[in-house]
Amino acid sequence: MPGPWRDIPLQTKLFQNIPEENLTRAQAALENVFQNEAGGFSRFPGLIDVAPLEDQGRAYLHDWRNDLMASTSAGQVYRIDRNGNVENVTGVPVSGGGRTIFAKTPNELVMAAGGKIIRYAGVGNKTEILADEAPETDFVTFVDNYLIALDKNSGRFQHSEAGNFRSWQLLDIFTADSNPDVLNSAIVTPFRELLLAGPDSIEQFERLPSGDTPFFRRWSVGEGVFAPYTLIFADNVAWAVNNLREIVRISGQTSQPVGSDIGRVVEAIADWTDAWGGGYPDKPLHLLGQKFVLFQMPNALTPYDTKGLTFLYDYRQKKWTTLYGWDDELNRPARWPGWSYWPLKEHVYVGCEGKVCRFDPNTFSNSGSVQRMLFRTAHFSELGEIRLDNLRIRVKRGVGTNASAGKFALRVKRDNRNWTPWRFKSFGKAGQSEMFLEYGGFGCGHTFQFEGFVTDDTPVEILKLQAQITALGSR
Repeated sequence: MPGPWRDIPLQTKLFQNIPEENLTRAQAALENVFQNEAGGFSRFPGLIDVAPLEDQGRAYLHDWRNDLMASTSAGQVYRIDRNGNVENVTGVPVSGGGRTIFAKTPNELVMAAGGKIIRYAGVGNKTEILADEAPETDFVTFVDNYLIALDKNSGRFQHSEAGNFRSWQLLDIFTADSNPDVLNSAIVTPFRELLLAGPDSIEQFERLPSGDTPFFRRWSVGEGVFAPYTLIFADNVAWAVNNLREIVRISGQTSQPVGSDIGRVVEAIADWTDAWGGGYPDKPLHLLGQKFVLFQMPNALTPYDTKGLTFLYDYRQKKWTTLYGWDDELNRPARWPGWSYWPLKEHVYVGCEGKVCRFDPNTFSNSGSVQRMLFRTAHFSELGEIRLDNLRIRVKRGVGTNASAGKFALRVKRDNRNWTPWRFKSFGKAGQSEMFLEYGGFGCGHTFQFEGFVTDDTPVEILKLQAQITALGSR
């Protein structure tokens, strides 16, 4: 007689800080899926195309006066209106070869990527150099009527005249010197705090209310920022990859590692080139009622021998998950295709290569390319030797059309031996309401690991994974 049904925990967090064979209570892999408040899995939304661009460069996004703006790694600047119409507004290209950093003044949108600061004044205008006297810079930002730019390869930063953003004086310069390192990043928080960082230090500057000196250093943090474009602000704190290559949460003068669950993976990254975080600098990723911060290491090696690791951290539930795209030639997961994202009105837009996309809650592919949802559990081993008589999942059914429906695949690994062949079950055509999919028995063993995936363009909501087992021997 078959034994009782037992829940295989789904609400346990992703944990990759020990070898997978040692896992007994966590998730070994979560790809394009997040853990919802009901204790189950929800598939992460895909991308649809919004606007093609004239070049194939990486698109970095911002907004200006209700239009979406895109600056590409090829130096071109585009204005995209609400209807998806694209206008190339490049007069002077954005130069320097870095990631484009944006800032707004009352008069213009300014951009910097390692060369001259570029301004765009709005509809009917083309981009132009902000001021010949302004420094070449990787980072530009705005606070309390001042534009601020980092001096490249130094510990100094310069500022414009107050209210006159095209006027820069040689004497309007400050040194961030709590630790004499080279400044590599800067952000202004929503609380109007200026954070300046180098490899060995982070300093907070604030605006003086009066006098000839507009800024003063309030405090410093005894650690620095290793990957400059990962310094972001979300949930009322700063986040970054620090000089120990840890993902940390920085509040005041203290920091706390938040990436311990994926620490081994992060420490193993050899190439941090172009690593970035969030909607730069202060836009967390809010989708489907969830709140994430995003970190991408686009040149990091993945477990599939492709490049591009993208991590999402649910800072309410304190859980990690991963995003992947798909390499059609290799037929395996690869870098998630976004190079930036930016919320504007009711949508969250994503800058890809040669185009702008947006998240669509009803789409589960990436611009027509496969988006594979996958989970892999720990090794279930609570009862000694057992026989797995049946396996079932409770899912949202009837998500297909009247003519077809997607399929969910499951397989099992017994005692860490080879995986069983995949078993596929249909989600059901439109109107199907039965919640459970049953997959039958999977033999005997002391430990069982479970893996499931979906590649069809269909929503997935999993509430439970249950095994019907019979105990065979002692623990």
